[in-house]
Amino acid sequence: MNTLIIGSGFGSYGYLPAVHHLSDRIYLDLRYKNKIENRLELKKYLKKVIWYKEIEIVLKKIDYLIIAQNPKNQDSILRRLIRIYKPRHIFLEKPISNNPSNSIKLIKFLEKKRVRFSVGFLFKYLKWFKYLKKKKSSKQHFKIIWNIKINNKNNSWKYLHSAGGGLIRFYSIHFIRIFFDFKFLKINKIIKRKNYIYLSVSDFLKNSIELEVKYARYNLFEVKHNNKQCFKSSNPFLKPIIKKKDPRVSILNTYLNDIVKNFKLSYFYEKKFIYYWNKIEKKNG
Repeated sequence: MNTLIIGSGFGSYGYLPAVHHLSDRIYLDLRYKNKIENRLELKKYLKKVIWYKEIEIVLKKIDYLIIAQNPKNQDSILRRLIRIYKPRHIFLEKPISNNPSNSIKLIKFLEKKRVRFSVGFLFKYLKWFKYLKKKKSSKQHFKIIWNIKINNKNNSWKYLHSAGGGLIRFYSIHFIRIFFDFKFLKINKIIKRKNYIYLSVSDFLKNSIELEVKYARYNLFEVKHNNKQCFKSSNPFLKPIIKKKDPRVSILNTYLNDIVKNFKLSYFYEKKFIYYWNKIEKKNG
């Protein structure tokens, strides 16, 4: 199995170690070389890496494509590459494009080309997600709080709503996908402010979830069940995120294995999710 990774950020420190055990060869852009080689924790993964200058030359050598770019770039890169070659499977980052409208257009394009793809919604592999899935039965109430320490000096696209970032499109989209998968389709209330998002949803069994996501002075992640605290940490992965031992790598590893072994794609389901996301964005109050 040969894998091409596009992205020098999460693509290198996240996907490179996660996909290493699954791949015979890993193709990376030569422009990433200095940046990656300067990270000591990544050096042990470089034995399988082949550096390339021209992506068109390596495309037909790969089985799997991973794109870890901002949503606008991801959309344009994907469209360009698919017209040249269609890999066995494509791993994309969330959101799939920078807004619901463009996301629907991209999925329709992928459906027309019969492209197999998945989107990296990783929270479904976390401990608190499994708890929610197990405990939701009837008339259960959950509350999720996520405080995100914002770096005011960072002008990253991750903070820009129009670029596919911000509290809804980059951060809350994790939970919007969970609510959709759980069939919490009734949108009871939403409050949208620049630095704060509140969302309340429920299902036909009268289970309900409240979500609060905001920029804050400190990081906090908390899950409550019927007003009792179940989980509390600085982030949803429940472990410190550090270079030498990033908990996201093991979760990515689980995700990649799951997709390779068990994945079944429904274009219809993916489009329904985007419509659900769009409905949340358009709702007021």
